[in-house]
Amino acid sequence: MGMYCELRQITLDYAGKLLADPDQVLHYVDKADSGRLPKEAQGEDLNLDKAWHGLHYLLTGTDWGGPEPTCYLLAGGAQVGDEEEHDVYGYGPARILMPAQVAAFRTVVDALTVAEIQRRYNGPAMTKLKIYPEIWDREAETSENLEFLEEAASELRAFLGCATRQQQAIILYLA
Repeated sequence: MGMYCELRQITLDYAGKLLADPDQVLHYVDKADSGRLPKEAQGEDLNLDKAWHGLHYLLTGTDWGGPEPTCYLLAGGAQVGDEEEHDVYGYGPARILMPAQVAAFRTVVDALTVAEIQRRYNGPAMTKLKIYPEIWDREAETSENLEFLEEAASELRAFLGCATRQQQAIILYLA
């Protein structure tokens, strides 16, 4: 199965509701898994599968850090609750990006073109940094890895574009 990054468009009101009452985030995750989300959380969703960490590296050049808005897949935005009580799937709390942050992140991801992905991709460095799923230095699979990241970047661009046009917030977490 492995780790993946889940993103979903939510209304600004629902984002405020989750931030004001972080205990609701665990109910949100349960409902997302079962397909029974409240109306204000029924926006587009995106599962980046195992490409999330590779995309983060391509955007930031780091394993877990980087400046905002490049780091928004793994850091930044508003954390929903605290590390202990609101941990989602054992990988930390969910985070919410507000519409202005979504738009800023979209600008960064829009610049991650196929040519940029190919330029920034460094399999040995990614493996040394333990970029999940640690497959990046397999030379025989470089073209497949690049295609995997290019497709995920394209999906993320489309997702962020839709959220920006609709002025939606985004909830994201690792699962």
